[in-house]
Amino acid sequence: MRTFGGMTAPDKTPARDAGDDADDVERHPCPRCRAEPGSPCRSRGGAVAGTYHTGRFTKVGRLAKLLRVPTPADRGPGQPWRPGTPTPAAFAPDNPSADIRIGYARCSTLTQELQSQLDALAAHGIGRDKIFAEKISSRMRVRPPVRGCPHPGPPDQGPPPAPPRHPHRL
Repeated sequence: MRTFGGMTAPDKTPARDAGDDADDVERHPCPRCRAEPGSPCRSRGGAVAGTYHTGRFTKVGRLAKLLRVPTPADRGPGQPWRPGTPTPAAFAPDNPSADIRIGYARCSTLTQELQSQLDALAAHGIGRDKIFAEKISSRMRVRPPVRGCPHPGPPDQGPPPAPPRHPHRL
């Protein structure tokens, strides 16, 4: 809840943990104190700064308009500064240990079109060969087996279980 002049209004923004904000800020190097990714900002005196420097936290979109972003207590503001653990490097997309993305598009009736869902999945980097699409009502109790569904496992394994009944929207 937010308070405006003695009145309260529901807060429509989801609650975020300060540690999440700190992790997102620390993915970037600091242009002011030259702190490497994975480390909190440091003060001129060599201690962990009480707030992140503006040039650093403005690189995170949702924090860009804030005036200041405090350093969370678990980062030890005021304590002697030490380099943190650098963030791991991103995987190459063709690396087998990288994330595997599979898309699912569904329409309830034959008159509806799948194209907008397919375009949205393609915009998120999911190839057409990794998208399973079907036109079937969610009221169907017995659904046909998921055939032709792309699966990341070895060829001797079958396709994954049927997609969830109410998949999240993009």
